[in-house]
Parts: sequence; C-alpha cells; structure tokens
Amino acid sequence: MALIPVNDLSRWNPDDLAIINQRIAEVVASGHFMLGKQNHAFELELSDRLGGMGVVSVGNGTDALSIAILGLELEPGSAIITVANAGGYATGAILRTGHVPVLVDTNLFDAQIDIQHLKILLQTTPSVSTVVVTHLYGLMADIRAVCELAAAFGVKVIEDCAQSIGASQDGRWSGAWGDASTFSFYPTKNLGALGDGGAVAFRNESNLAIARQCAQYGWSERYVISTEGGFNTRLDEIQAAVLLHRITSLADQNLRRRQIVRRYSEALSNTRHMVWADNDSYVGHLAVMVSPQRTQDIEVLIRNEIGTGIHYPVLDNQQPAWKKYFQDVSLPSSTQLVESIVTLPCFPSMTEEEIQRVCVALAVL
Repeated sequence: MALIPVNDLSRWNPDDLAIINQRIAEVVASGHFMLGKQNHAFELELSDRLGGMGVVSVGNGTDALSIAILGLELEPGSAIITVANAGGYATGAILRTGHVPVLVDTNLFDAQIDIQHLKILLQTTPSVSTVVVTHLYGLMADIRAVCELAAAFGVKVIEDCAQSIGASQDGRWSGAWGDASTFSFYPTKNLGALGDGGAVAFRNESNLAIARQCAQYGWSERYVISTEGGFNTRLDEIQAAVLLHRITSLADQNLRRRQIVRRYSEALSNTRHMVWADNDSYVGHLAVMVSPQRTQDIEVLIRNEIGTGIHYPVLDNQQPAWKKYFQDVSLPSSTQLVESIVTLPCFPSMTEEEIQRVCVALAVL
C-alpha cells in the first residue's frame, strides 16, 4: 500500500493547472510583478466577501498578525489575549510589536477559545487592549460571544483566520466580525498560493491606512516614512493572480474537506472524536482527532500506511524561548488537548480508496 499523506500539493486537476499557468504567463508578460492590478483585484474580492472591510495584502500570515496589531494603534505595551495551542504565531506577533501576551485556555472538546476563562482574564487584567481569536483547524470559535464580551470591556478583537477562510456563522465569514482579521495563503491552506502570502482586513479606514503604510516601510508616499515601525511585506502579482483564480472554487473545496471529516467522525468510536462541525462554521482545514490513546492510535495508522501529524505539539507557555513570560500560567484543557490530538489526512484531491482506508483504520481503534 502507498502511504496516504496528510496533504499532497503535487496532485493537480489538469484544467486548474492550465488556468494557473495562463494566469502566471499573463503576469510575466505584463512586466509588473508587485502591487499591480492583480493585487488590487484580489484585495477587492476578499473585501467583498468580508462585507466591505478594507484589505491589505501582505507577504504572509505571520506578518498579517503583526500588521493587524500595528494598524489598530494600541496603547504601547498593552496586554493582548490569545490561545496557546495555535502554533505560537499570534504570541510571536504580540511580542514582536512590543505588547504583552496573556494566554487563555481552550475548550476541551473543540480546541477553541474558552469564553468563561476569557471573561475572567478580562475582569482581572485591566491592561488588556485586544483579544486575538484563532479559528483553529478550520472551525470557527464562538465569535459572536467573543465580540460581545470584548465590547463590554472596551477591547478590540482580531480574528486569526489563517485556517478558516470561507467558514461562516449567521451568514458572515470568519474575519468579518472583529475590528481586524488576518489570513494566510501558505500553500497548504484552504486558499493556498504557490508560495507565501497573507492579508489583513480592518473595519476602520484609518486603521487600514496605517496598516498599508506599515506594510511598505511606513511610507505615506514614495520614500517618505511617516509611520514608525513599518517593514517590507507584500503579496506579489503572481500569487495574487493564483489566489484570484482559486477563490472561485473555495466553497466547493471547503465542502469536500468537510465531507471527508464527516466520514472520519462517523467511523470513530465514542472514546474518540473529531474537532469539527457539520455546517458552514467548519471548512476542514485540518482533520484533527482527539484520542485518549494517541500513541497507540498513531502506531495503528502508521502500520496501515496512513500519514499523521500533530498541530501543534508545544503550547506557547511551554516554548523554550517564551517560558519566562508565562511562569504562573495554568491552562489545563489546552495541556490535555496537546497530548491527545492527532492530525489525519484531509485534502480535496484525496481518492475514494484513500478515504475509505482511513475510515477502516479508524473504525478499529
């Protein structure tokens, strides 16, 4: 049996490949490779799907988080709340921009932000300016509850939508709820480029203007630096052209991912479960199983030539470089989850035979 990978970017639909090659050739022929009409068109397309929020395309999703923080013009050194189980990207951006990360626990069942713990942190941490909500694994957190709670305490909300593009609640996309939102177009994402890429969106026009300056050296006009802290992070025209094409099939791709995870969920016993929802709030970015016997389960999957991963194996407060910031942090649910999660294969071009093989293996765990 051939190994079933967690993801496989080498599988191409011939028609899709032909269109992408054509789009790339058009950019090459134009001789315009940065901040051109493809970039502008993609920003407008994403803005439309976010209900008119202003969009700045950037070099990657990590830069997008930093630009979101800078664009909101937060009080210097303020506290920003984030989860600890999402790979450290938000915490890194918080530290990079001179703010203080405060870690909130997650729900044990769905791995999303714990609203009750968030409320406690808001009540006990007066320096909080912002909450970063990461919609992890393609599943939207309870964003309405987060926004209502944040509004009651007068703090901002940044949605980290790196894994949830196209997910929606009450007809509104992830990223259309907060004061700012960020996106990653890394090749493995649901909307993936052929290299790095990202975007940040804002509800307020003045925040958008600051972010646009920060993304290009702090310039207010060419070679005139008006905003301190700017750097160089741009989405190139080739990537924008690819994304403009791929966003047209995003809904179908997301549905396919969710269908795969539904079948995994149906195959599992009661002692294990998938982090998912059978509705539009989940887009199947990752198929993550929670198991009380992860080590044994991985061994079974490996014997059946089924690839696995762990997203993510180290909490932010456990990272060697960051332990000094989190000496007294207790995150019981996040700690239990990080020891129980395993990522299964899930990508739109999986074959029926591959999906069935995974289901058969899951059924005997």
